[in-house]
Amino acid sequence: MKLIYTASQVREAEKPYIEAADYDGYLMQRAADAVAAEAQELLHGKDKAKILLLIGPGNNGADTIYAGARLSAKGHSVDAVIFDSSEKNLELIAREGGEGTRVLDPEHALEQLAGYDLTIDGILGTGSSGAVRGSAGEYLGVLRAAQLDGKLGAVLAVDTPSGVDNNRGTVHEPSLRADRTVTFIGHKLPAGTSHSVHSGDIKLYDLGVPEALDAHKPALRVLDREDYRELIEIPDEHSHKYTRGVLGMLTGSLEYPGAALMSVRAALNTGVGMVRFGANSHELRQLMIAHNPETVYFSGAPALQRVTVWAGGSGSSYDSLDKNRYLLNSPEPAILDAGACDLAAEYLATGKPLGSHKILTPHAAELERFLRIVHELAPETWKKHLGDAIVPSRKDIDAEPFRWVRAASELSGATVMLKGGYTLIAAPNGATYSVAGGSPWLATAGSGDTLTGIYGALLAQTVAAFDARGEALEGCTFASIGALAVYLHGEAARASATGSVKDALPGPAPATRVAQMLPEVIARLIAE
Repeated sequence: MKLIYTASQVREAEKPYIEAADYDGYLMQRAADAVAAEAQELLHGKDKAKILLLIGPGNNGADTIYAGARLSAKGHSVDAVIFDSSEKNLELIAREGGEGTRVLDPEHALEQLAGYDLTIDGILGTGSSGAVRGSAGEYLGVLRAAQLDGKLGAVLAVDTPSGVDNNRGTVHEPSLRADRTVTFIGHKLPAGTSHSVHSGDIKLYDLGVPEALDAHKPALRVLDREDYRELIEIPDEHSHKYTRGVLGMLTGSLEYPGAALMSVRAALNTGVGMVRFGANSHELRQLMIAHNPETVYFSGAPALQRVTVWAGGSGSSYDSLDKNRYLLNSPEPAILDAGACDLAAEYLATGKPLGSHKILTPHAAELERFLRIVHELAPETWKKHLGDAIVPSRKDIDAEPFRWVRAASELSGATVMLKGGYTLIAAPNGATYSVAGGSPWLATAGSGDTLTGIYGALLAQTVAAFDARGEALEGCTFASIGALAVYLHGEAARASATGSVKDALPGPAPATRVAQMLPEVIARLIAE
């Protein structure tokens, strides 16, 4: 599992070391060693390379100076541009920069920009927020334009690319995209979000203090394949359909029958013991019989059904959505997708939270609508949790996904899955998971319906297994199972293009094909 923190947490974690009576600056020297080592790797063994240092006023600037001295000592030609009104860094370069380091004015460096093999960005670090301003900002803008034109060599960022806010996980322009970022002590936001593209390949160096963050709760958790495998409940010789979990589904409508068919097929292919489908019309029931004959049907009240977990909202019309209202108060966990998220927002006007066992699964546009409804119908709840914050636009949510998925969870008391290229799943207790979405080819109609079925099936199996063992289900388990669902969804998408998990490649991933690949994806994961 990879743990990701905010910059404030990392600064707090390193403080005891820096403030120790015997501290001699070893963290900075180790950071400089790391930057120099990664710079050498990016140069691919080239001798006497030309390197440009961008030096700001903080510790990142000092790290960069020391790293430049190490590179100069190896025979590279090192130029430095200093964005600092004080004399501190000039004095540091004079003292520590080595004979081969030249200090240039920004204009002079621009004249020979195309000649640099590597640019090391040490302007702003984890202590910064907001856009890079003044001459440094103007210079970054010129460098970014050159980068887009292919006139800039490789870029190595020190701890974080300048313009990236490591507390909120946002990016402020101008910013220079890094080919690689050397980060220290712990991974930091926006790693684990779509904005991590600005950091390129991230290399973590713990600087010899791996225990520094032990007392801090991570902002994001990124599970690995072993973690996912451990989350899957594997049946044994004593299992039967009820111990494998019963998923009640209130999905689809006459307007969107495919949502019902795809969500149910995905659930069945994920290994749930039984699907009870609430058919809201004879026509939809006949379609389900033809395409998913394993399904059990009901037409009565949801409260009378024996289920482990509910899933609803996907593909529901206004008329068919009414049954989903039961899921807001059901004792069983419930996944609330699409239009059911609106019902959840309206429910919050009662002043009661939903609880971690209720799971909202919006994409950015649906989350925008959810937040707007809560702001309008439950202003006291909004004020309590978010103060005077204004309702975000979809653009705002895309810019700050971590902030707004956490806000939605705090407002609702529910587990919230914000779907996207990187999917974030936030639990009310503060635990938040991140999953890279697997494949951009998943951006098709029916993809979300399939994910609802996968998530519901996995959760039903997990809840049933915990009940059978007499174990209590932790609130964050709803989020971690959501991460597993997104992961399997992505793996099945990659496999769907070739029809083979072993030879998976990016390519078209229609929802029905994704569902078809799920058994093989799960079998291979379990077998490892």
